[in-house]
Amino acid sequence: MSKVRLLVSVKDEHLDRILEVAQGLESAGMKIEQVMDKLGVIIGSCESEKVEDLYQVEGASNVEREREYQLAPPDSDIQ
Repeated sequence: MSKVRLLVSVKDEHLDRILEVAQGLESAGMKIEQVMDKLGVIIGSCESEKVEDLYQVEGASNVEREREYQLAPPDSDIQ
């Protein structure tokens, strides 16, 4: 089992109940790290096999795996 970091978008009609959506995500197996109520985004992590369960949470619009970027060091040939 591997953990993945996720960004969950909340449906517009559920923005005023974003904490309820966060509780639903938590019940589905997501560890909530941050609730960005002004943006309608909930950030957290869960086991990779539980990601699909998060789509079933009422109010969750989109579940996206966090992307990682790494820049080359300043002295590398490619910039």
